[in-house]
Amino acid sequence: MSTLFLEAFGQLSGPPTIDAEEEDLYSVFRTRSELMGWGAPSTDGRPLLWLMEEAEIIADADSDRIGFVQVGLGTGALETKGLPRLLRQGLSYSPLGMDRKSTDPVLALPPLVQCFGDSLFRFGDIDVSCFQVTAFQVTAKRLNVNPARQLGHLVSMLGWFNTNLRERADALVSFDHNLLGGRDVSKLVENLQWRNTGSFRFNSVADVPEQHMVKMADEEPSWLDRREASPFGLSVTMPEWTPSAAGWVLASVIDSARTIERDAESFAVRITRLPAAHKLATGL
Repeated sequence: MSTLFLEAFGQLSGPPTIDAEEEDLYSVFRTRSELMGWGAPSTDGRPLLWLMEEAEIIADADSDRIGFVQVGLGTGALETKGLPRLLRQGLSYSPLGMDRKSTDPVLALPPLVQCFGDSLFRFGDIDVSCFQVTAFQVTAKRLNVNPARQLGHLVSMLGWFNTNLRERADALVSFDHNLLGGRDVSKLVENLQWRNTGSFRFNSVADVPEQHMVKMADEEPSWLDRREASPFGLSVTMPEWTPSAAGWVLASVIDSARTIERDAESFAVRITRLPAAHKLATGL
């Protein structure tokens, strides 16, 4: 089963708009996803996009991490794993293993980040400066999805963002070496620039300061390899800094990266909002 682990970084302040003693992030995220039909059961009882696993607000004065949510993507129909095997000399077959087809992370990310943001905003005044998503497979190395390109689906979302003509936001996207398999980051930028990205602009390869590099969270499975952050990322100009826009960028980067490295194992991608006056150093 494929899993997405999503974190938010920034500042949490002010009084919450809910009773924090009665509700936690897990319950708020679950009910928000059900309300919007993202995590609600389908007609055959399965959630539409994701299965709720974990969620928690992080109240740590020494960290800028606000909270995290973890969801499973194994929400599709059951399918067999592998081929039947003959049992010794007889004609019987061993039973086939079964697994559920997983939602493509590219399809899940924009609503997932939006649902996460909506849920966090119930807990006070939140200024989110960064989202990081880690994708990994629980039962095998590679994500159990068909890495078909979702370019058409991503383009169809652009009308929502194209209506905003006033705001602009600069951001830095960083990732680990697993995403591209060590390949040249400039290939990722070129592929993104070739696409129809509407009011989003993928500008150039950029050096990634240490504070903006992807990091491994304590809650992630201990068996995951310690990831190596790439020193190069890419700069992007967005029509707005919102959870859905951040989710769209993360999804687009992952979808584009799959055209370069189809066999990516677990990987992490981070998007950080930059101050308006901030200038990135050009990498490569």
